[in-house]
Amino acid sequence: MNLHNLETKRHYVSDKFIVGIDPAKQKHQAIVLNPKGIPLGNSFSFKNAYNGFHFKLWQKLNVLTFEVSPENTAFAVEISINYWQKICHYLSEKGYTVLMVRPITTKHERPRLNNFSRTDPKDALCIASSARQGYFNFYQKYDDEILGIHRLGITYDKLKKQIVIAKQRLRSEVEMLFPEFPAVLRIDTDTARYLLSKYLTAKDFSVINVLYEAIELVAISRNHHGAATLKALKEAAAKSIGLPLDKVSYMAHRISVNMWIEQIRMLKIQQYNILREMSALAQKTPYFKLLTSIKGISEITATRFIAEIPQLGNHLHFKQVEAFAGLNLRLSESGQQTGYRRISHWGNSRLRAVLYKMTEETKNHIPEIRIRFLKRQMKHAAYTKNITACTSNLLKIIIAMIRDNRCYEFDPEKVKEMEALDNQYQVLKQKRQGKSFIKVA
Repeated sequence: MNLHNLETKRHYVSDKFIVGIDPAKQKHQAIVLNPKGIPLGNSFSFKNAYNGFHFKLWQKLNVLTFEVSPENTAFAVEISINYWQKICHYLSEKGYTVLMVRPITTKHERPRLNNFSRTDPKDALCIASSARQGYFNFYQKYDDEILGIHRLGITYDKLKKQIVIAKQRLRSEVEMLFPEFPAVLRIDTDTARYLLSKYLTAKDFSVINVLYEAIELVAISRNHHGAATLKALKEAAAKSIGLPLDKVSYMAHRISVNMWIEQIRMLKIQQYNILREMSALAQKTPYFKLLTSIKGISEITATRFIAEIPQLGNHLHFKQVEAFAGLNLRLSESGQQTGYRRISHWGNSRLRAVLYKMTEETKNHIPEIRIRFLKRQMKHAAYTKNITACTSNLLKIIIAMIRDNRCYEFDPEKVKEMEALDNQYQVLKQKRQGKSFIKVA
């Protein structure tokens, strides 16, 4: 954490009473620290309900020997799951300063109390103590469009996970009845789901009408599959080791397969509708045009990126975004000994996935990213690690564009450097593959 920011936060809370709140589903636990960091009385709880917010909380605070006011009191709340949102919004609406403390900060604060047990009163004290030391972020409200797109982004990701689960379950059915099917045709395609909705076992596929179904397949797959695919399936079915079914078992498996196919279809429709609404909201923000000006960033990835960073316009440093996504490095060094060096993974996994996708696409077009990628590939060919390492270059570009409010422009010098490195990389790539090559001028 930046030391100047840390000192600024500590100075801000130095003369305030801090109410540490450990949020939970049924009731929240709270404790009060005076400006010297000494607890006032014992911790107390109040229900996560109207009476708890409007009456019990203030009754408990009024019993203590200080006058509660927005000028002398700040509330520190651990941002645990979704339990913190309602209490933070309520306190902010009443004019109080709300300090958000991360769960990892609370975890590291516990051993300082010389007590390794984990209880709600102790966690409330850890939250208040962490806030007293400046380890917090200020709660802030965002525009309705930003909040809306963020909520839709979470829903989109959950739908995506449900689609993956449904596809895996469909695959398990197919591998039981016709295990050779995936080798001929990918299961996670509309073409495969169309065929599986009509044919189930290897026996069904062995008598398939190739000429009739080929017309349908050409239309569904947009000319990617046709009679050749059907013939391959028919040949595989003739030598299949799939499970034979009696009449009752056939009916049961038919119902199951139809259900997974229908579920995938419905989830994809819902996902499309969510993405359409997200895109409409994202286009109203000033960041959408800037992001899509970078070659390789599509409207979908730009929309998802905006959805995951509500504070994008707050003049962030690229390292702040890295840390938020869990892409900041974890080092283990002591004296002359150097241990592991890897990303922390402590952050927003959705943002991490979007950034990886954006970097993977832009590394083919943007010189600042491709140069670093090629240099790393030439030194050590580790594709995934090298893509992840190039994410910081992409974030530097994005944050600079947002700060200066200008679209991306290619640097001619960087383009020349990229082209020269590309030629060197192609030569090295052919050497590694053991093939003869012609040196590029």
